[in-house]
Amino acid sequence: MHIISGTHKGRKLEIPKSAVRPTMDKVREAIFAMIRSEVLNAKILDLFAGSGSLGLEALSEGAESCDFVESSYKVVKILQKNISKLIFSEFAHIHNCSVFSYLKNCTKTYDIIFFDPPYKREFAGKIIKAIYMNNILSDDGIIIAETGKGEDISKFENLIIKEKIYGDTKVTILKKGLF
Repeated sequence: MHIISGTHKGRKLEIPKSAVRPTMDKVREAIFAMIRSEVLNAKILDLFAGSGSLGLEALSEGAESCDFVESSYKVVKILQKNISKLIFSEFAHIHNCSVFSYLKNCTKTYDIIFFDPPYKREFAGKIIKAIYMNNILSDDGIIIAETGKGEDISKFENLIIKEKIYGDTKVTILKKGLF
């Protein structure tokens, strides 16, 4: 896996051997094609960060900062290596805790929030609700949810801007609003 665009295009990322399902290059490429104009100077939150590929891609595209949330200590060690290798340490902050704990206690707002939870756990609806209930999405912000294609988040249909399916993966982009 590597950074697909921006200032660090082509740089390789380390991937944990287990416990994560990295976003495929073609899916990341599609996501960033859809949101590229939103990324410059944005404050990013990367939930279920894993190797950090989504947040690091955003930093390579000119995002101002990225907070990475990852619960696995072993995976955090690899994420730290990737951040150091790309010399993003001053723009990146790692939170080694559960996503739900972070969202419950978060006092920041973000312009773009990525989340890519384990498939078939039905986390997406709970995460979207927590983001809106805790008001951590900026007024013009967007959420990019990467879920299994069968995961139903239709109760948020008034917030959905775009939805695309890539194999077993569904990418949903949501805006701020009332649900």
